[in-house]
Amino acid sequence: MKAQEHPVVILGLGVSGLGCSIALARRGVPFVALEREDRAGGLAKSDMVGGFPFDYGPHVLLQMPEEVKALLGELDGVRFNEYPGRSGIVLGTRMEEVVPAPFQLHLHQLPVATRARLALGEWRGRSATPANYAEYAAAQCGPGAYELFVRGYDLKRPRFPLEEIPPDWTTRMERTSLRSIFVPTNGQEHREQRFLYPAAGGIEALPQAMARLLPEACARYGSEAVEIEPETQVARLANGEAVRYGQLVTSLPLPETVARIRNAPAEVRRAAADLLYTSVYVINAIVAGPLPPWSILRFPDPALGFYRLSFPSQYGAKGTQCAVTGEISHHPTRHPLSPQQAARQFHEGLKRLGILRGGERAVLESVRNIAYGHVLYYHGTQASRRMILDYLRAHGIHCCGKYGRWRDMLIPQSIVSGMEAARAVLSEPQRDSICGLFGGGQRGRRQGGCGSR
Repeated sequence: MKAQEHPVVILGLGVSGLGCSIALARRGVPFVALEREDRAGGLAKSDMVGGFPFDYGPHVLLQMPEEVKALLGELDGVRFNEYPGRSGIVLGTRMEEVVPAPFQLHLHQLPVATRARLALGEWRGRSATPANYAEYAAAQCGPGAYELFVRGYDLKRPRFPLEEIPPDWTTRMERTSLRSIFVPTNGQEHREQRFLYPAAGGIEALPQAMARLLPEACARYGSEAVEIEPETQVARLANGEAVRYGQLVTSLPLPETVARIRNAPAEVRRAAADLLYTSVYVINAIVAGPLPPWSILRFPDPALGFYRLSFPSQYGAKGTQCAVTGEISHHPTRHPLSPQQAARQFHEGLKRLGILRGGERAVLESVRNIAYGHVLYYHGTQASRRMILDYLRAHGIHCCGKYGRWRDMLIPQSIVSGMEAARAVLSEPQRDSICGLFGGGQRGRRQGGCGSR
């Protein structure tokens, strides 16, 4: 069977793959996007359960770059509402002590004795040049705030020793304000102050609206690439088809991309094996209510299985008056946990907090395992990641998205990552190789076509 030929092939139509596809379509570049599922969205999807839109994870739109704001203005069939980001940290296992986020800026809400201890010792022992994430976080927050919140919370998320994570794992951490120990920090702008969310349909309303911007022939659903041959520039699909490409863009998790490379060098495979991650059980439930007046609550106490609860009824579609979403991290060797165990921890935690009372059970519930939940760095990750990305780029393969780039990203940044991949495809000398290899490239660009020959 003769291989189909496309100047650009995109693997995966999550939000980053959609961002890349939209950018190429705007330039009239012929491409085809292959998505193994029956619809676009990746992990930014929602399932209707008993009439309620349960998101695959608690996704909202924060930190909006200008190009994403412009894109949202072009989307049809979806409306976004703006909500206050009422986010808090629960100290202990009850709802008696909740400190608004960022925790480091609201320390005045702690008991007087706790604040006095923080004021006396908060800046002692800070490392000027932290050697790991634990030292970085303690330096940003101060040792007292670090022990009260950050340490417990971050241990529950990655399920990995914080001392083995490099200090630059994340930069999304506020520095403790000494003033906040004594008085409110009124007017303090911070990342979680306001966010956007679709007015109806759950988070999937976003990728579905993005997909409607694509020429119909450019997106192929139910199509999974199972092998990539960089030397011949051929991707082989699960159904036996072969697709020849000039440039390849992948939003698949980086280890999955390497696993599909035929005859990948041993050092690249070893580098892929070095990439660490933690899986997450996302548990969505409808409960009798009432719910706490928060959008998101974080839980550093190890006695509660979940590290975070979100309350879509505070910002989701009408009809989800009592929706709650819990996240519980796990890993097959570092922290093994079955779906049944996760559901049990979820119920027990809701009862401790008083969200479920007496013999109450959730009215509706779904448990979804997100295999790649949190991408992790240990001290060798950056070198392994760089080796893989350099190898792929040298073979005309561009990566985008949180898992494709193996870098922490919010949804807007993932969309931008896809747009950047499109720009890389169009940059010299890649653009000439596309047009030269598939002689109709310039014609396709003028016509906005996605055809093959």
